[in-house]
Amino acid sequence: MRRSRIKHVALAALTVLGLGTGLAPSASAEPFPVSNSQLPLSPGCSFVDTTVPSEVLDHQVVPLPVGSITAPPELTIHGRLCLPASGSAKTVMLALHGITYTNQYWDSGYQPETYSFVRQMTAAGYGVYAIDRLGYGESAHPSGAVVTLDSQAEVAHQVLQQLRAGKIGGSPFQHVILVGHSYGTATSWLESSIYNDADAIIGTGWGSSIQLAPLTRFFSGFARNPAMIDAKTAPLVGLDPTYFTPPAGGRDKDFLYVLSNVDPAMIDYDQNVLRDTVTLGEGSTFINRYNKLSLGAIPTTGQELSLPLSAHTENIRIPVFLVDGEKDLFFCGPGAAHCASSQALQKEEAQYFAPAACVRAAVTPAAGHDLNLQRNAPDTYRTIRGWADQALGPDGSQAAAYRAGCQAYSGTNGTSGPATFGPLAA
Repeated sequence: MRRSRIKHVALAALTVLGLGTGLAPSASAEPFPVSNSQLPLSPGCSFVDTTVPSEVLDHQVVPLPVGSITAPPELTIHGRLCLPASGSAKTVMLALHGITYTNQYWDSGYQPETYSFVRQMTAAGYGVYAIDRLGYGESAHPSGAVVTLDSQAEVAHQVLQQLRAGKIGGSPFQHVILVGHSYGTATSWLESSIYNDADAIIGTGWGSSIQLAPLTRFFSGFARNPAMIDAKTAPLVGLDPTYFTPPAGGRDKDFLYVLSNVDPAMIDYDQNVLRDTVTLGEGSTFINRYNKLSLGAIPTTGQELSLPLSAHTENIRIPVFLVDGEKDLFFCGPGAAHCASSQALQKEEAQYFAPAACVRAAVTPAAGHDLNLQRNAPDTYRTIRGWADQALGPDGSQAAAYRAGCQAYSGTNGTSGPATFGPLAA
């Protein structure tokens, strides 16, 4: 199957999904930077690219015929390497963004003193390597039909090994934490379920179960806007019809944020500057990476009706931390019951992991899906740093003690400020 044939298969899939009709170009309200290299960097950050072998594309749920993928021998992965003021770090966070974002999600160009994750982590002594996942931003854009969660997990594995080997930044990192948002968390969980080669995982904006109705509405918002006809993303993807993007100004605001707790200027920045692509491959392979599909609450019983999907997270044997917004419509279950408290979220998630993962969780109050873009983003950052310090530390000195003594703990759901940790409530 040559690249052109992949495109025809992708178009057929779009038609089946009802996504391939009624296409119309979208117009941007103003010119936006195509390259995220044109956007500002925080102190201690520089753009550092690496490459991965094109064989990463062979990793698929359904194996592809040998020789069916046409791609260069190596694929570029664009990254933003951020280090503490000392210029070095023993522990680095490999940060993976979600769909329709880039590495800029972790280092906001808008009020970075508030919204930059990397500034908070480097100030605490951690390094951060935030990449454009394959098919996003300035990373390579092979056919979007084969840029799936499985190939993304293999890319993450390759980059993680390069960080340990000193091939990124010139010096080896002794410890690596996978940090993800949304599909970036899904990528981290899948990579770890195969390799368990990170020291720990921090996930945000994700969960083991998915609410189908809001997700369907969310995807329908941009499924009819191919990236190749959008003024902002067309230069990135060329004529590949297997990439999509939200229309300019067209993100589903009440799904991504708690509107009473978001700066309107941040919404504009998100809608117009952060906006990037999503691939057909990721859109068609994510559903089997949830542990269950939530079908709603059973009336009068208080129980949840769900459809089991996967058990891959049971293979994870490294410490896991999850932070979700209190009002995340995708992952908090019927009536947001899973996010009623940090304890509730921890109880919900821990059942899908092996005991060795020692799952902990925290809920950020008054936050939606995009935690980094809410006004209380610094609370989320402090929560993440608090757990990272406990589970590993900037020098890795806490790893052995944490693994030896970790039990079922989670954060407490306060009305403000970072979550604190204590015994899980009965």
